Amino acid sequence: MNLQLRCDDYGFECEFELNEEKTMGLIKKLRDHFEEAHGIDYTIEAVTQMITNRGHSLESIKK
Repeated sequence: MNLQLRCDDYGFECEFELNEEKTMGLIKKLRDHFEEAHGIDYTIEAVTQMITNRGHSLESIKK
């Protein structure tokens, strides 16, 4: 099952979007985007929490 993550859903005026299988790799790609495009160095844990705060369960994300 895929998960769609859009940067603007997390408070940025940005059109970056990911639509991939729910894996830790997807979370790392979003974290890398935040750092490279917006200069914010979030931890993997912080990005994971942001995603779960939007209603996605941690258990549904494959390691």
